This record gives sequence, C-alpha cells and structure tokens, in this order.
Amino acid sequence: MRNRLNWVDGLLALMATVWAVNFTVVKIALQDFSPLSFNALRFILASATLALLFRLRRETWAVEGEDLGALIALGILANTIYQVAFIEGLARSRASTAALILATTPMVVALLNAVRGQERVTRRTALGIGLSLLGVALIVGEDWNRLRGSRPPFEADGQPHQSALGDVLLLVATLCWSLYTIGLKRHVHRYGALKSTLLVMISGTIPLVAISLPELRAQPWAAIRPTAWGALLFSALGAIVFCFLAWNYGLKRLGSTRTAIYSNLSPAIALVVAWIGLNERPSAEQLVGAVVILLGISLARHREEESELTLS
Repeated sequence: MRNRLNWVDGLLALMATVWAVNFTVVKIALQDFSPLSFNALRFILASATLALLFRLRRETWAVEGEDLGALIALGILANTIYQVAFIEGLARSRASTAALILATTPMVVALLNAVRGQERVTRRTALGIGLSLLGVALIVGEDWNRLRGSRPPFEADGQPHQSALGDVLLLVATLCWSLYTIGLKRHVHRYGALKSTLLVMISGTIPLVAISLPELRAQPWAAIRPTAWGALLFSALGAIVFCFLAWNYGLKRLGSTRTAIYSNLSPAIALVVAWIGLNERPSAEQLVGAVVILLGISLARHREEESELTLS
C-alpha cells in the first residue's frame, strides 16, 4: 500500500527549493558580509519574526522542565554549532558542493534511526536513499579529487577549489542537522512546529550572537550593498523561518527519515542555481546525477507496508 503525494510533499519540495537557492544567495551575501556577522543578523531577524508569529497566534510558553532543557540543547546543536560549521564551510566551498555534502543527511538520519530502533525503513525507501546517494556521487564527480587536496587551489577560470577544512565543517554540519532532526521529532508532536521552532531558534541564537560579536564589531557596514541586504532578508525569512517551520512540520507528519529525503532535492536545484548565479558549470555526469536524485526521492517517498525492513 502506498502513501499518495499530498500538500505536505509540496511544502517540503518548496522548502528544498528555497534551501537550494539559499546556497547561492549566501555566497553572494558573503562577498560583503563576514560569515559570522551574516549568520548572527539573519538569526536575530528570524527569531524576531518567529516570535511575532507566535504572539499573533496567542500560544502559551508552557513547556515541561525536562523538555525545555532538551529543546535548549537542540537549539545550540542546530542553531549554534550547525550554523557556525555551515557558514564557515560554505565560505570555503562551492555552493553546489556544499549542497551535495549536506544531501547525505537522509543517509545519516536513516542510519541513526536504525541503530536506535526508532523508525522502520522499507526496502523501497532504502533503495531510494541508495539512488539518491548515487546521484550525489555522480554530481560531485571529479570534485572528490579536490577533497583529497590532490589538485591546485584554483580552477583554470580562477574559481577556488573547496578547502579540506570547508568540507570537514560541512560534514560536521550534516551530522549536527541529522541529530537535530531525530531529537526534535517528539517535541514537535508535543508542542507543535511553531513553538518548537521558536524555542530552539532563541536558544541557539543567543550563543551564536555571542560568538559573532568580534566579527559584528569589525564588519564594515557602510560597504554592504543593497544586493547583500536583500540576500540577508531572503536567507532569514525564507531559508530559516519558512524552511525550519516546514521541516519541523514534516517531522510531525512524515517522520524524520522521510522528511530528510527531501533534502536530496536541494543539490539538483542548487547545481542549476549556482550555474546561473555563480558560473559553477556542471558536467554531464553531474546533470545525470541530478536526475538520479529525483528518481531516488520518488522511490523513497512511498512505503510498502508488506515489505518493511528494519535496518539494524
């Protein structure tokens, strides 16, 4: 028996598209902003926006003490550690490659869920994850040589190769986001997407801003162009407010493994956007990989109840 596509699938597909565009948008913004000052500002704006939405809905702040501690820890994991690793890694990497590394999230989530015995994954879902990862491998292609540092630091067209440090930071970010995805699931069911998102946002933003203070003081504000300010708004309201709410709602409706599958839409879209916006030209292998990723998502979206397989 298969689950039909519904509006939640459309919401998560839109989320993946916004996240994909965000890689290029952030790269453009970082031409004017320092990484940490950019991150601090967008999270301050995102937290204020979520607080306003929360107030308009007249929800209560009531949270059980044990859950509050867990939500604070998840906020630090997802909005402090993850965000520092993400923004510093992206600053040292190509937009498309960063999207590809983060696309391994479903594999990590599924593996962690299987080890913990929290979710059962069908054979079809496992095949879909495998195809998606194959697509990622095709897209990254020859870039693996750069990951090993076996090539010069610049392309013939003058574009920088990603550094080993940037790739390691992005892998750390992937692990952080996977742990956050798993850890937040029960809190979303208990408190809803908006309250859970706001609590983890605030608890992560405070230490993030504290870490960013030196760069905020040193930032040459007068030199920031309108384009960079626009990128900041898109990243704060689109990639954080909308995408975090969509992601957390997906956790509630579909579970962590199936929600995470949609993150594999991002590299295919990010590849095209980075090509147009940053002149990061993909190879034929990378374009084929994008198609394979979409096929993998299509397979993994459906469950076959009679052939469920626990991956443990």
